[in-house]
Amino acid sequence: MLVGLFVKAFRFIAAEYPMFMNNDFSEQPKIHTGGVLPIRRPAEHPRELKPKDPALHAMTDFTRTFAITVAPDRQIDAALSDMARLGVRAMLVVRGDNVIGLITSYDIEGPRSVRFAQRPDVIRREEIRVGDIMTAWEDLPTLDWSTVQTTRIADLLEIFAGVGVMHLLVVESDARGAEVVRGLISRSRIERQLRRAQGLPQIAAKGVHQTTQNGGRPPGAQPAPASSAK
Repeated sequence: MLVGLFVKAFRFIAAEYPMFMNNDFSEQPKIHTGGVLPIRRPAEHPRELKPKDPALHAMTDFTRTFAITVAPDRQIDAALSDMARLGVRAMLVVRGDNVIGLITSYDIEGPRSVRFAQRPDVIRREEIRVGDIMTAWEDLPTLDWSTVQTTRIADLLEIFAGVGVMHLLVVESDARGAEVVRGLISRSRIERQLRRAQGLPQIAAKGVHQTTQNGGRPPGAQPAPASSAK
């Protein structure tokens, strides 16, 4: 009996509201054959920073925010479109579970891709992959997680000025001694958020490691696992 009442009720609703017949509960007519996912918004950070604020306020913490990654075989213009869609200017390059580098929008739009395209073995720009022009793991400057916890925004600016890069990876060691990518700090984002940019104290850039051929890691240490950058 209940089933019969339900069927009658559904037929009445369907007659009055045809959208129920195809499970379409939107009042707007369909004009496309498929839908798209919304653009993912970047994580929220303080809108303004002061030189004396903790450096943690400027770090994208991968234990709280998913790391945005790209495969090394991704075509560079496709990767640039990914950045624009996701609202970021840099992505970690991963192979399997390991972070193997960093690619930025400037790498793709700047002289690095142009120089690579001039190589005799490159026929078209469409052939250039992220792995061809990324900054490899062993060349990435890193900052210890323990240092970041006691560092101020002014310190970060001194570090950026001394190293001459736009991004710093923050790493910490796990129980096995492997370097885990804990976060990412962007110089341009700090500069945009600073309420004032003058009178910054001259503080030594301590704790930063400009990586060498082995990436500044202890001998035998493995690249940081991407699975921990979440």
